[in-house]
Amino acid sequence: MKVPKSLCAAALMSVFVTSPVLAANFVFLDEATLAANRALLHSENAPKSMQRSYQQLLEEADIGKKAGIFSVAHKGFTPPSGDKNDYMSISPYWWPDESKADGLPWIRFDGKTNPASKSDETDSVRIGTFTRTVRALALGYYFSEDEAYANKAIELVRAWYIDEDTRMNPNVNFGQGVPGVADGRRSGLIDTRTLVERNLDAIAILSQSPSWTDKDEQGIEQWYSDYLDWLIEDDLSGGPKGEAYAPNNHGTWYDYQMAGIAYFLGNTHLTKQMVQKGKVRVDTQFAEDGSQPHEAQRTRSYHYHYFSLDPLVGIAQLGDKVNVDLWHYENDQGVSLSKGIEFMVNYNDPKASWPFPEKDSRRIARMSPIYLKAGQALNNEQWINLAKDTDFSNYSVSKNLAEVWAQREIELLYRSN
Repeated sequence: MKVPKSLCAAALMSVFVTSPVLAANFVFLDEATLAANRALLHSENAPKSMQRSYQQLLEEADIGKKAGIFSVAHKGFTPPSGDKNDYMSISPYWWPDESKADGLPWIRFDGKTNPASKSDETDSVRIGTFTRTVRALALGYYFSEDEAYANKAIELVRAWYIDEDTRMNPNVNFGQGVPGVADGRRSGLIDTRTLVERNLDAIAILSQSPSWTDKDEQGIEQWYSDYLDWLIEDDLSGGPKGEAYAPNNHGTWYDYQMAGIAYFLGNTHLTKQMVQKGKVRVDTQFAEDGSQPHEAQRTRSYHYHYFSLDPLVGIAQLGDKVNVDLWHYENDQGVSLSKGIEFMVNYNDPKASWPFPEKDSRRIARMSPIYLKAGQALNNEQWINLAKDTDFSNYSVSKNLAEVWAQREIELLYRSN
C-alpha cells in the first residue's frame, strides 16, 4: 500500500530506504479494466475499432520515443524570479494595447489566441507536449509490454520532475502572466492540469517497469507532495482570491488537481473533501436546464461546456473509489451532473442548433468519453451507445489528436466488454 504523505518526512524517508519500490496508485483509471482490455486486444476477439485505436497509440508512442528532453529550463524567457526552473506562461487571450506606445497594459480578447503565448519562449506548449508524450509512451508500454516505451517515458519524467538542472519547481507562480497587469495569475493553474490528467496514471503504469527505481518513486512522491502544498497554501491557488474559488471551469480543474494528487499520494480524506466540493460546483455552475451560464458567455461556449464537465466527471470517478457519490447528487432545483451531461446530449447531432455563441465548429466527438464514463456509472445505455457509435474513422494522429485520445479512452481505457 502507498504511504500517505501526511507522515513526517523522516518516517517517509525511512520507508523508502528500507522498502522495495512501491507501485504508484492508479488514479482515474482502473487497473483491472486495463488488464482485461489488454487481454482482449491481443486475442482473436479484438474488435477492429480497438485494433485501430491501438495502432494509433503505437504511432503516437513511436513519435514520443524520438522526442528530446522537455524542461522548463529550456525556455527563452527568464521568469521574474530569475530562476528558469520556474514554470512561466503568457495568458493566451491577451494582446498589446495598440492605442498605447508600449502596448501596456495588455488587453483581453476572449477566444482570440495570441501566438506569443504559444512560442518556445514560454512553457505552455512545452508542458502540453511533455504530458501527452509521457502518457502515450506509458500506455504504449502497458498495452505492448515493450520496455523501450517505458525507458523513454521514465527518462522524460526524471527530467521534468526529478533532475536538479531540468526539473520544474513545484509552483505556478508565473503562469498566464499578462504584461503590464501581473507576473502570474491564478488562471495559470489551468496550464498544469495535464500534470494530473495525463501524468498520474502514466506514472502509475511506469512504476511497474523494472526501470523504475526507488529514487524515481521518492522523487515523484516528493514533487507532487510539494506541489499539493503549493496548491493549498499559495494566494494564487488556495487563497481567498485564488483559483480554488473561480466560479467556472478553472475552479473545477483546481478541484480536479487537488483530488487527483491527494488520491495519488494516499490522502483519502482530502480526496473525499474535494469530491464533496463537486456538489458545490453543481449548485453554482449549472442552470436548471443543465447548461452552464459561466461557460455560455464564452465565444467558444460549446468547448467550454465540455471543458467544464470533463474534470467534474473525473472527480465523480474518484468519488467511486472513496465512497462519495457525486454521480447521483441532485440539489433542490433538480440540478445534477447527469442533467449537465444530458444537456450536451441534446446537441450531439451536428445539425442541432447550439443556443450560445460558438466561433468554432463543435468538436462533438470529444464529448464521447464523458458519455461512456457517465453512462457506465449511471447505467445509462443511451449514453454508452452514443459513445460507442461515434465515428472516429476520419481522425488521425497528425491532425486530430484530441479525437484520437477520445477514441482511445473508449476502446482501450474504459471499455467494459
